Amino acid sequence: MNTDADRFLGTRFGARRIGALIAAAGLLLSLGGSTVAAYGGRDAHSTFTKYVTTFPEMAGVVGGDVGAGTFGGTVLTVTPGTTTAIEAIYRFNGSHHAFVARVHVRQTGLTAVITGEVTEGWLAGNQLDAEFTEITCGLSGASSLCWTGSLDIHRGTKH
Repeated sequence: MNTDADRFLGTRFGARRIGALIAAAGLLLSLGGSTVAAYGGRDAHSTFTKYVTTFPEMAGVVGGDVGAGTFGGTVLTVTPGTTTAIEAIYRFNGSHHAFVARVHVRQTGLTAVITGEVTEGWLAGNQLDAEFTEITCGLSGASSLCWTGSLDIHRGTKH
């Protein structure tokens, strides 16, 4: 028995169009961790693990879309509290891309959320957000305390 919906789908879209819609939905689902944003395409995703060398300087490693490389950073201000506010400069120097960003960190306990803007290099002018978690690590040059996280640069968000 054909319902009105069956007749509509059968005559309006046809099997090929329905198949194409299913394939397109599958493609969107397969993108998984890659963010497809309405404002300009896939976000650039990078990872980092950092540690304090001699305060206010930081060092570490990066990966993801920038490629394997080094992290450098400088803490500009720290306002302690239940949620500690930190302003810093992050430098990602990967094998594929490099950039500098000015970030605003809000750390509560062992985790933090970060917002900011790329100020120099790859994707300069675009907004970013990130997060990190405090961990115990064994990176060369680090004490046992590190912070590991991920950072997304949102393409198409230049002012």
